[in-house]
Amino acid sequence: MKNLILLVLLALQGLASALHAQTLTLRVNDIQKPKGQLYVAFYVSEADFLKKPLTGFRVAVTDTMLVIPCRGLPAGEYAFSLFLDTNGNGQLDTAAFGIPTEKYAFSNDAEGVMGPPAYEKCRFRFQNDTTMVVRLR
Repeated sequence: MKNLILLVLLALQGLASALHAQTLTLRVNDIQKPKGQLYVAFYVSEADFLKKPLTGFRVAVTDTMLVIPCRGLPAGEYAFSLFLDTNGNGQLDTAAFGIPTEKYAFSNDAEGVMGPPAYEKCRFRFQNDTTMVVRLR
């Protein structure tokens, strides 16, 4: 009986792992100056968008193209933002009127008018292994 319970528990654990094993891969092309850090943030709601990320990380930029596997995201609705910090200060630098001076991007290649795009333009549904191509602006 103990062996049967152990077998069932192991099977359930394997099933749970398989359900959460999807990978969202971000492919960032055409990086003109391969230096600095790429900061990536994921959001799950309009209220949190660009304020309180669900998760975030940074990646060293060493080539003109990056392939970034994002593991551990459960299936759901997300939006992401990213920027290329070339001067190492950990923030997106801006000029007059808040216009970014460093490269940035949003999910769905969304663009804003007089500011960042709305969450609705950036959100996407993540259910299976997916690769999204990101174009820095």
